Parts: sequence; C-alpha cells; structure tokens
Amino acid sequence: MLSSTSRRAPFAAAAVVIIVIGVVVATGGSSDGPAGYLSHDDESEISVEWTHTGADVSGSVSAAQVTQAQSAAETGFFPAPAPGQITQQTGAFTGAVRDDSVRLLLGSGAVSNGVNGRLDGDTLELTIPQDRGVLTRRLNPASHDDYAKAVQQIRDRERQRKAAPKAALVRKQHADRAEITRVANAFQKALSPRGSDDPCRYVTSDVKERFRDFPQRPAPVSCASAIRQDDAAVDKPVARAPLGVAEIPFGALPPLGISLDGGPDGAIVTWRPKPAPDSFEPGRTTFFKEQNGRWLVYRCCP
Repeated sequence: MLSSTSRRAPFAAAAVVIIVIGVVVATGGSSDGPAGYLSHDDESEISVEWTHTGADVSGSVSAAQVTQAQSAAETGFFPAPAPGQITQQTGAFTGAVRDDSVRLLLGSGAVSNGVNGRLDGDTLELTIPQDRGVLTRRLNPASHDDYAKAVQQIRDRERQRKAAPKAALVRKQHADRAEITRVANAFQKALSPRGSDDPCRYVTSDVKERFRDFPQRPAPVSCASAIRQDDAAVDKPVARAPLGVAEIPFGALPPLGISLDGGPDGAIVTWRPKPAPDSFEPGRTTFFKEQNGRWLVYRCCP
C-alpha cells in the first residue's frame, strides 16, 4: 500500500497511483542486484526499483505528480488536494520475471493489483489496468537519482507555470496605470468650468445613466454640467486639486448604489496631493474600471 511522504493517503494499492498518474516506472536489467527504470512527463514521475532473487523480484515504487482539479464524484466525496500541488508517495511490490514476461503485484491481500509487462532489450513495456481499458507504457533504465532530478524538474516547471500569470498581471497593471493616469489627467482638466473638453467622454455608461435617470436638479442640465456641479459641491473638488494622481492601487470597487453585493474589480485613483501616512484626513479618490477595453471613471462625483 502506498503512503504519502508527508501524510498517509487513502490509496488502496500502488496501482491506484499508477492509474491516477497515468505513467509508470518499473525496473528490469540483470538477473542479480537492484535495477530501475523511469517514465515521466511534465506533470508526473514514477520510479520502481527491484531486486532479483532467481525469477522473483521485489522492490518499491515511488510516485510524484502535480494534482489536478477533481470533482466530488471523481474523489468519492473525499477532499482532494488543491490543484497544482506536488504529491509524493511510495509503496512496495513483488513479482516474477520469466524470459521476457513480467508480472508485478502491487499491494497485498484484497487491495492488491496486478500489472503485466514485457522486457524488450533494455526497455520494459507495462500494461496497466485503468478504470476504462488499459494503459501501455515503455519504460527506460534510470537510477533513483534520475527520479529525484525528474521530481525537481516538475517542481521547477510548476513554479514557473504559477509565476507566469503573476508576471503577466504585473506587466498588465503597469500598462494599465499608465493608461489610467492619461485618462485621469484628461478627466481632471475636463472637470474645470473653463475646460473645453467634455468630462462625460471619460465616464462609464453607468455614470451617464445615473446623471440622466436621477438628475435631482432644479432644471435639466447636460451630463458635463452635472458632473462639474457635483465635483464642485464636495469638500475637495478634483478640478481644484493639483494636476495628476498620487497612487493607483487595483482591487474590488464598491457598488454604485445600495447593494449587499460588491462592485466590480477596478482601480482606485488618489489625486494629488497624497495624504500624509499618519493623517486622519483622507485624500480625494476616484474609481476607475475597464469597460470595452477602455479605462473609464466608474464613480467620481462624489
């Protein structure tokens, strides 16, 4: 029966791990002494080392794999390891080699599983039973050190795979900050009563609908006039702040109206000057979100 290197795992037999991983390492070679073979891919490694005693063989199988997402039906309603984790297990087997025929028995008693194979020169071909049909693998000679190196390669490859999206996100946010800064500067200039630009060019459709459907003003005004009036009514108008932004963190935004649900992901622009770190006086902020490939003002005034 296989057991995890860090905790005991509920596997019935070593064959179960072989079936789950989908690749096998077995051993072959001389009629005396230990021998080993390795089969691996980008996400899994298995190594089996055996020792001959006449026609009989005995040894152990070690397996490592990157866990995949599994449903409750696939795991039998048992909690499965989180996807992207490296799991390692080991277990024992016995068997026999006669001429070019190989028969391995993994586990013992009611939880044992048989695997048939065939020696072909310096390679071993194994036929592994699966839930649906069988899996045939050709295995090449390798040492235990080769297995350890292969496991490390899996770890390095998985680390790089996880790091790639983070690096891509950092690059995107760097470009997004530059674009948000450009839009924020243009919006701030347009908020000035003396500005010739229309501030409504830089707001989302939600903001435009808010001013159209809920004007709450003595007389109808344009979208540009409504935004300028609302900005001028707050304690720290954006139009009167020094031009430019102090910082742009990314995260979840609050909803536009009264809602128990959170708002969309976006960016929070803090206008210059940036408040002192120990100040209780908050800085003026404006929320931006990406809409149709453009960064626009999501909530501004107030």
